[in-house]
Amino acid sequence: MNSPCRILNLLPHAGGGMGVVLRALLTAESKPGNPFMHSVAALEYLNDATRTHLNSHGIAWTDCLAMGNSQERLSALIEAADIVLLHWWNHPLLMRLLFNGIPPSRLMIWSHVNGFYPPQSFFPELFELPDRFVFATKASLHAPVFKSLPDELRQRVRVIRSCAGIPKGAENPSMKAGPFQMGYVGTVESTKMHPDFLEICAATGIPSPCIVAGGPAHEELRTKAQRLGLAGNFDILGPVDDARLIFNRLHAFAYPLNPTHYGTGEQVLIEAMAFGAVAVVLANLPEMTIVSHNETGLVAKNAEEFSAALRLLMENPLERERLAAGGHSFVIEECGIEHSIKAFHALFNETLGLPKRPRMLHLPSIAGVEDGSPFHLFLVSCGNTPERVFFENEAPISGLDSLPQGFSSKSRGTPFHYLRMLEHDPKLESICNAYYGKTGATP
Repeated sequence: MNSPCRILNLLPHAGGGMGVVLRALLTAESKPGNPFMHSVAALEYLNDATRTHLNSHGIAWTDCLAMGNSQERLSALIEAADIVLLHWWNHPLLMRLLFNGIPPSRLMIWSHVNGFYPPQSFFPELFELPDRFVFATKASLHAPVFKSLPDELRQRVRVIRSCAGIPKGAENPSMKAGPFQMGYVGTVESTKMHPDFLEICAATGIPSPCIVAGGPAHEELRTKAQRLGLAGNFDILGPVDDARLIFNRLHAFAYPLNPTHYGTGEQVLIEAMAFGAVAVVLANLPEMTIVSHNETGLVAKNAEEFSAALRLLMENPLERERLAAGGHSFVIEECGIEHSIKAFHALFNETLGLPKRPRMLHLPSIAGVEDGSPFHLFLVSCGNTPERVFFENEAPISGLDSLPQGFSSKSRGTPFHYLRMLEHDPKLESICNAYYGKTGATP
């Protein structure tokens, strides 16, 4: 009997939406007779839910920081794997690991960001590293960096939807009773949620408070709502254990995201549609690969159209039911985890025919910046963007407010994240003292 093919899932950490997708993928892969045997190595951490889940399915895992960040142990895991499936987003530990190089391997990269905007943008050298590069959304095919790649690198790219499959209990969603209810479930933070979320939803004039579930910035959102005199328009819950209880209450899923957000599969969007909540989104490419306007939900070009779409759903129950049925059918027919598994198995088999080879992220030098320093790794991770030029030239503090909202985060590939996770770097420290001290984003 042939031994199963060993797949090492290498990632920065598993929590939140990433943890949900990873657990769903590995659950489906742990069935008897599967020719692929998975293990997991996290550079930073695995949350308790993921550890418990992996243990219950007999999946080996390694928490690299917990074991002293042992490079030897990680190298051994990579060498033992038949294929390394690297789950990518801009993370300092991942950039440092790849810059230093990893042992000979067959390498696949699955991107969990759309790659459009820094600090979660693609950069050309990233596509040179793996045997196959996998987008989690078709929207990434429109990323400027991808479109500028040579044909040889473009031909290595595949698309496999990032989702956790059809949620349990969503096969036959119940009819929604009671007064019209809209709500948002997901990341409550300006890097993801539209900065004018409160104003957009309040402008609908819908009498029932809009439910908002998620974190981490729910307290800040609550404070802002009070400051704007909109506290009565929202029921801000913070993180919840079981979002299905909320989805079952919602007639409309109000999901206006920041136009420069980093997301791909939008698992909560799929879950909302699965439970019969009509999705209303802005015309951002990642959302438009999931929601088809007037078929499976509503796509708005701007804030005014968004508010009007929600009012339309409140005032037209039959139209609402039609769109809810269309969204549910889309999820049932196209978002089953078996579609992702089939695509990955085909790609695993394709990659197994390739030889193992050493991997090192070859990054361009930058004048006046030490190669491999935290500042160097951060700058290159921004790609060929105005934001990279901004930081490289140490632009005046007055220009900081012009940066995309993503740079306000304490993590997610920002200068503060690189300074916190890697060794001391005077240039990064100067930027962080100016920007993160100014915005209050430091711990």
